[in-house]
Amino acid sequence: MPANNWYVITGGPSSGKTTLVEELARRGYHTVPEAARVIIDEAMAKGTSVAELRADEQRFQEDVARLKQKLEATLQPDTPTFFDRGMHDTLAYMRFYDFPVDGWLETLMAQASYHTVFLLEPLPHYEKDYARTEDETFAEHLRTLLHDTYNEYGMQPIDIEAVSVEERLQLILNHITTEGNA
Repeated sequence: MPANNWYVITGGPSSGKTTLVEELARRGYHTVPEAARVIIDEAMAKGTSVAELRADEQRFQEDVARLKQKLEATLQPDTPTFFDRGMHDTLAYMRFYDFPVDGWLETLMAQASYHTVFLLEPLPHYEKDYARTEDETFAEHLRTLLHDTYNEYGMQPIDIEAVSVEERLQLILNHITTEGNA
């Protein structure tokens, strides 16, 4: 069990991660936004399109991992914190694209750990937005890679079914309360 009180909310694109994390923040929980969206939003504010930013997908994924590392370094391990994607999501993306995983990235994966990983089932309706370039098939494949990657690093994801936001939040918070955390 990791020596932190950090929780990952993950899943394929358009599975409701950001909506759940935003609702947790609204309710007063400490949250960390999705690093990829932070990078995309900053690039777009400077006039760079998503297509331009992701033209070198491997570099984009590596930049996401670097930002996650930077964000995690600022956090207190005992503060209950919910992440919109964790470090190992980057490895799942790297594997999807069949990119090589350099030693520095392997080290990040070995060092990163989370108390609990919640893996969201896909929502019934896939929606694209300004930052989400992937399709439904990608999302399904990525979800499998996420499960396998977190499991490989000793974090057995807990599946959260595709129900309402309120029901999903209740499932997550009940699980945490049952463990005696948060």
